[in-house]
Amino acid sequence: MTGREEPAAQLYQITYPGPDPRPDTRVVEAREVQAVIAQASAHGMQVFVRPYARPHPPKEAAP
Repeated sequence: MTGREEPAAQLYQITYPGPDPRPDTRVVEAREVQAVIAQASAHGMQVFVRPYARPHPPKEAAP
C-alpha cells in the first residue's frame, strides 16, 4: 500500500428480517450504520447489524 491509498472502510452487513424466508440484506460502510438504524426505527422496523469481512479471492497456484 502506498501513502496515497485509503485504508479499506469497515463494512457492516445489515439484515431486515421479515416474513420472507430470505430477508433483505445489504452491506454498508461504518459511517452509514447510524443512518440505517435511525431510518428503520422511524418506520418501526427491526434491523440486525454485524461486521462484514470481504471475501478473499482464491490464491493462484504457483507454476
